[in-house]
Amino acid sequence: MKLDGFGDIFGVIRRNPGVIFPAFLGVAVALIFDVISFEYSGMVKTLNFSWIPFSFEIFKWSVAFTLSGLTALLMKKNTKESQEFFSKNFLDVFVFSVFMAFFVVVGLDLYVVPGLLILFFMIYIPSEMILKQDTNSLKRFKGNLSFILEDAHVIHTLVALLLIIVFILIPYIGEYIAIFFYILWIPNIYISGKRESEEEEIEW
Repeated sequence: MKLDGFGDIFGVIRRNPGVIFPAFLGVAVALIFDVISFEYSGMVKTLNFSWIPFSFEIFKWSVAFTLSGLTALLMKKNTKESQEFFSKNFLDVFVFSVFMAFFVVVGLDLYVVPGLLILFFMIYIPSEMILKQDTNSLKRFKGNLSFILEDAHVIHTLVALLLIIVFILIPYIGEYIAIFFYILWIPNIYISGKRESEEEEIEW
């Protein structure tokens, strides 16, 4: 199955430059929290507040997962409609994103593989929640698996996960690239895949 989700993002940006804004916002949030963490790292170590950097890491990825939903909306609707749709479901999606980020971050800390597995089973859920206007976690979990397995997007998802890990391993700027990639490319892969599935059904 052909999937243009990796390549046609540049065409999407040309048609609607606003889709790139959430990705820059996610990187900016991550950078701000990293600067705060760096500035107070000495105090954190002295007071044994090791949970603070961990909490920051969860928050950064929570924001990234949530903003991926906004990106998906911007790719499907105009800016005004996107803001209205997003505001209705923001809190539910963010709460789920915190839950998702907690397990992904813990999993990545535990020899990487558990985090990759968790992300694999949840990677498209924020986009699903926003686009379908349904924040039922169990339904969206099933929808995520259906998209990956039944629609044969396993390879594309694994490639995306591999790229995220490779980006994270890049010194200093890797995590920012990974966040930018997730927020911008993952919704596009999902939307492109859904569009191709619908086109195949029509042809059939």
